[in-house]
Amino acid sequence: MSNFSHALDTRFSLIDILGGRYRVKLRTALPAIFSLTSFLFFVVLVLTLWISDPLDYHDYIAPGGALLMWSTGTVIIVCTYVGGLILWASTPLSLKFPIPITLAGLPAFALSTLYHRILGEIFSGGEWTQELWPSHVFLFVTQIGFEVLYLRYGLPKSFQDIADRKDAAAQEAAKAAEPVVADDTPSSSKHITLPGEAAIVLEDVWLVRALEHYVEIHTEESAQRVVRARIADFIAQVGHDHGIQTHRSWWVSARAAKQLISENGKRFLELHDGQKIPVSRGRLADVQEWLSENIGL
Repeated sequence: MSNFSHALDTRFSLIDILGGRYRVKLRTALPAIFSLTSFLFFVVLVLTLWISDPLDYHDYIAPGGALLMWSTGTVIIVCTYVGGLILWASTPLSLKFPIPITLAGLPAFALSTLYHRILGEIFSGGEWTQELWPSHVFLFVTQIGFEVLYLRYGLPKSFQDIADRKDAAAQEAAKAAEPVVADDTPSSSKHITLPGEAAIVLEDVWLVRALEHYVEIHTEESAQRVVRARIADFIAQVGHDHGIQTHRSWWVSARAAKQLISENGKRFLELHDGQKIPVSRGRLADVQEWLSENIGL
């Protein structure tokens, strides 16, 4: 495995200025960093700096030029952050010690400051001069503040949006797939056949959970059975009235489902045994409709 690939797959810890700790793997973090959600977060940052004008660009540089400088400067900061974190992840120290995100951001701040100095003098015809105090001290404090906001809110939101889009795409693919021929066998006697496994009585199944290359089948008596198969292999053999897929990793039987609940802004399908199964946003409308049709809620 190359050093670059190893760095992308290494899990390491970041610490923000308030002491928050985050476990990061760059192979999964990079798509989130360069996602639409993150892009909108950075747009807010650029507009905040452009409007507040901490470096007094508006007195010497046209508004369009100032906006260009803040935009390209932010791109430089983000790319330098990413490069620095890749370098950190490639060292053995990343496995032993967390790195303060503020420390990781110092090279980005220094490079961006140099960039602004050069471009500011060019755009202003030499009239604008860079001042360390208070302008760049304010910028550094602003950068630290946005680091905290992005790690605590922006990056997790990007992860969630990516997961929701994948979930929605999988749902659309499942709907577009060729329908399974209807089975008139009564639910009480219907069996599910999975690769290399004995037939499973559908009536016994309480819920199914996907675990990478396996599925975990739960019964009403709390027994569990782990089978090497995809959750799609199971769902292809059940009908709409048998149960509902609430999430790309979960299927719940009609006998198990009780009601839809909310906790901390997230939706769950509560079961009769008290378990709470996550409901993805992309499937929420389908779950609500299914509950209305099959459970009477």
